Amino acid sequence: MPLDGHRAGAPRYRERTVKPRTRLDHEERIVNAIRYIIDHLDEGIDLRDLADHVCLSRFHFHRVFQALLGETVGDLVRRLRLERAANRLRTTNTPITELAFEAGYATHEAFIRAFRSAFGYTPSSMRRTLTYEGLLPTPNGVHFDAKLDVRFVRSEPGAPLDVEIRELPARMAVCMAHKGPYFMIGKTFGDLRRWRRENGVNAGLDIGLYYDDPSATPPDELRSDAGAFIADDFLATDPRVHIIDVVGGTYAVFTHVGPYDGISNAWMEMYSRWLPTSGYTFGVGVPFEIYVDDCDDVPWPEVRTDLCIPVKRPAP
Repeated sequence: MPLDGHRAGAPRYRERTVKPRTRLDHEERIVNAIRYIIDHLDEGIDLRDLADHVCLSRFHFHRVFQALLGETVGDLVRRLRLERAANRLRTTNTPITELAFEAGYATHEAFIRAFRSAFGYTPSSMRRTLTYEGLLPTPNGVHFDAKLDVRFVRSEPGAPLDVEIRELPARMAVCMAHKGPYFMIGKTFGDLRRWRRENGVNAGLDIGLYYDDPSATPPDELRSDAGAFIADDFLATDPRVHIIDVVGGTYAVFTHVGPYDGISNAWMEMYSRWLPTSGYTFGVGVPFEIYVDDCDDVPWPEVRTDLCIPVKRPAP
């Protein structure tokens, strides 16, 4: 069950407990706090000083920060430092030990453990073999070395998810296997598209199928498929690809709108909040994502991705 996606901002809900003007004021202050964190990433970030810097109550600051961003200050700082380390692995020859100290780790070993837990690869493996932009999933869109484009989390306890129950047809997909963190499957999709161009293969929408639970499976052992829908009579003998029968039937579908880096949060919402209270249970098949829009043609804030879980209807 994928709780990690690769492909938008977190689902948006209306808050009942915060007046619009108050929330807007809080959002402006939190953006200022993010700018301060990015500008002082090599320094120790003191919550009290950060609260004072943006003129928010010390008592309330960390609660407002986490509620609006879906991350604590500490979580955000650790993620940005790891993203910076991944970026420098690709773009510089800085020794890994030095990167460890820059990221705030007292030992080389602690850095390697944290890096592998986040990315699914050791720093040396990423430097040797991968071409990856070094961004980690987040519900808020804040990344190292990127234009500051904050997406605020707008969920509140009990707010309903707009999940639709659909009857989806059985279909075929031509796929390439991906092993490793789900959010890094983009490279495999790129390989599949090149293969399709080289072989003149016409296909429909892209689909990502996810076979393991990332909360129970080490990141480097996660199995998934990057695929595209094709005609039922399609045949392929190239060992680089394989054909998958996508099971038809009843699915719970949530349409996620926005950049791909927030999809993991949307999966979490479906599994932790919608499913337990819906009356539905898991059906036959595996969860998958259908990429309704091409991010090369549609602006990021409007990109749609259907998150699909096979389900059984409640007993009458």
